[in-house]
Amino acid sequence: MRRNSKILAMFLVLIMLGGMFLSACGQKPAPPADTAPAAAPSEEPDSKAAVAETEGTEAIDTSQEVKLVMYLLGERTPDFDKVFDRINEKLKEKINATIEVKFMGWGEWEQKYPLVFASGEDFDLIYSADWAMYNTQASKQGFYEITKDMLEKYAPLTAESIYEDAWEQAKADGKVYMLPMNYKELTAFVFLVRGDLMKKYGIEKVETMDDVENYLDQIAKNEPSLIPLDIGSDFDARMLYDLFWQKETVNRLEKINPMQLMGYSKKGDDTVTVFNETEDPAFLTAVEKLQDWKNRGFWSKSAVVNTQNNKESFAAGKSAAALMNINNAKSEYTNNTLAHPEWDIRVVDAQGDVPAIVQSYLANGMCIFSKSKNPERALMALDLLRNDEELHDLFSYGIEGEHYIDLGNGKIELTENNSNYPYDTNGNWGIRNDKYWKSVEGGIPNYDKLYDKWIKTAQAGEFTAFTFNNESVKNQVAAMNDIYNTNIKLLYLGFSDDPQKDIKATQEKLKAAGADEVYSEMTRQAKEWKDSLQE
Repeated sequence: MRRNSKILAMFLVLIMLGGMFLSACGQKPAPPADTAPAAAPSEEPDSKAAVAETEGTEAIDTSQEVKLVMYLLGERTPDFDKVFDRINEKLKEKINATIEVKFMGWGEWEQKYPLVFASGEDFDLIYSADWAMYNTQASKQGFYEITKDMLEKYAPLTAESIYEDAWEQAKADGKVYMLPMNYKELTAFVFLVRGDLMKKYGIEKVETMDDVENYLDQIAKNEPSLIPLDIGSDFDARMLYDLFWQKETVNRLEKINPMQLMGYSKKGDDTVTVFNETEDPAFLTAVEKLQDWKNRGFWSKSAVVNTQNNKESFAAGKSAAALMNINNAKSEYTNNTLAHPEWDIRVVDAQGDVPAIVQSYLANGMCIFSKSKNPERALMALDLLRNDEELHDLFSYGIEGEHYIDLGNGKIELTENNSNYPYDTNGNWGIRNDKYWKSVEGGIPNYDKLYDKWIKTAQAGEFTAFTFNNESVKNQVAAMNDIYNTNIKLLYLGFSDDPQKDIKATQEKLKAAGADEVYSEMTRQAKEWKDSLQE
């Protein structure tokens, strides 16, 4: 089937389901560890095997209790352990396994992620995504290969329910190393601003990026106790930069992941010639705008080392605005309105004329560590977290009656305690499942208006499902990642006295690091991938 037909099909299903949610997100690879895949699961169960209670699973030995270790991205919320105690009770009952969860915070994950593979640490499960080092670790054999036969035996619910497109997208060199989310996602960004401060300074409306700029300027000039926009983690900086970059490149350039390699090609270019984003004039325009906002005091001078994300700062009353995706905004709006009704919070469309993005299924997913001592039980646990409604809902929304109220018909109402386990901000994105996903009732007042606008122009990136194998240029990629983590991130925050000079210096570093070889290989692979879709 031709690729355009696939995209059309994706949109039709998306519209029918009304699925409109978001995800949550450089790297500095450590020397690759000895990550030879673990032994394949035994096909013959032990004679004393206990039958796992997962529906459809034949006799699998679960007689020995297993403690799995799982890494998630984000911050541990106050009631996270309380919720996972409930989850572990169910997992213990069903497959005689429990999960210990560790978090990599937004301010550290890009440095810490490759280290857990290289350090020899014993763990089993880890969140991954097309933007969160999936192809990098897959190419280093950091993840355990998952086959259809394994799904049939250890994850029968997933075998029945996983979208075929999701399975195909997860392939790296023809092999699957991830269970991608079973969820159709649209990405769009919004600002939260305070109506009480608008009224204080005679600001009648904040509806566009120009309005946001005026609002931030008034706060910077008149509210010394507030940071206008307290940009924190690396993810915050990337979001803000993308707003300006996309405004200049909309319908002109195509992004090619991973994002740390900063690769783009021109839309409609059949040669798929990949180049670095710094080479496009839009990069200078975006950096100059960010420099202007930084110089006007819109964020802290210590933003580069700030590990608190801007949502947390806003909720704590330290800042006057927050930037986030729409799914995060649902819980942030509700929780902050409950805590501070006097703020009169408004939700502002940050997309402008830039189309929302139909994400690949790889935007969120879960992987098994290649050296896991219990890959079968890890796969069984993922099967339940994704497909057992009670476990899925616990992980996604918390404890019913305490963190949310189930209203039926796919709707929930958030309680005052939801801030202790906020809706969709607990690292649960990798197990999202359309079948059980619930939206918030009575939340953002202008949500329907925003959604109707976004869905009309939403686009799927041409290379959304493309996975780059960097094995032949891994040393050059490592050097480029170093540059991304230093020079590029400073530019994303506007920390430059002379943008043109600093961009030129960055380009010279990239060239010396071997970027040309990387982009040549990306071009070759992307062209082959694109041509294969036409066959």
